[in-house]
Amino acid sequence: MSFLLLPFQRITRIKMLVENILKRTKEGTKEEQTASKALASVSKIIDECNTQVGKMRQMEELIYIHQSLEFDKLRAIPIISQTRYLEKKGELQEMAKGATIFNMRMKFNPVYLFLFNDLLIITAKKGADRFVVLDHAHRSLVQVQPLDEGAGSSGPYEHCFNLTLLENHQGRTVEKLLKSPSQSDMHRWVAAFPNPTHPDGEDNEVIYEDWDCPQVQCVEQYVAQQTDELTLEPTEIVNVIRKTNEGMYQGIRLSDGQKGWFPVGNVIEITNEHVRRRNLRERYRVLQAASRVTKTNTIN
Repeated sequence: MSFLLLPFQRITRIKMLVENILKRTKEGTKEEQTASKALASVSKIIDECNTQVGKMRQMEELIYIHQSLEFDKLRAIPIISQTRYLEKKGELQEMAKGATIFNMRMKFNPVYLFLFNDLLIITAKKGADRFVVLDHAHRSLVQVQPLDEGAGSSGPYEHCFNLTLLENHQGRTVEKLLKSPSQSDMHRWVAAFPNPTHPDGEDNEVIYEDWDCPQVQCVEQYVAQQTDELTLEPTEIVNVIRKTNEGMYQGIRLSDGQKGWFPVGNVIEITNEHVRRRNLRERYRVLQAASRVTKTNTIN
């Protein structure tokens, strides 16, 4: 498989090379025009490759999940769809039925969630690669809220949040109290379900506006472990849009606009404002040059 990826890895390096050439050419020259055309052509090929590779991986993932799920007593629903893709998955703890947040001996049972762009499936892990479906709901009929600061800040309720299925597989409204393994993981689950009543998140995380976000540079390769994470290569620049106090950042990679989470340990913050502004100017220049070439090709 690694041999099949080599040509794709090489063309991404070619794009980085052409971008560096473009940065070093004088504006308004023939060399800049040539480099801009080359960058536009390489970028188009990479975008097409990324799109097709992404679709292939999404379909493979759906097939794998479909084969892993057991609906048991529930009516089976189709998992494989051309328009569906997995956004997040992971194990959480659900408060057992009959327990309350006022019961100090409350019991939690493990559940495994699969969050798609249009569907949420709640399962119980049966084995290494088998999951029994407990419930499911359309993505638009799911709401998430963190516990109030007093109830969820410590003890057995730490890292807990409420998940409500407005209409589950039986057509009923179901409320669940779920516990994440860490505060960072809880924030990521809550962020996956934007809540209009809490648009700005919580006090223990920082959210930045596009115009005021810090920048970081990757110093150590990071390979995404989950679908909502960002794979980073050394020297790549990322605009940070969200920070948690557990060492996870959410950002947008400057080179291609990809958005995702990554650990702070793999990056360093660019504190020099001159360098930060230069990165933004160079990125803007590259985008403008590519845009001019695209417009010219469209007209022709």
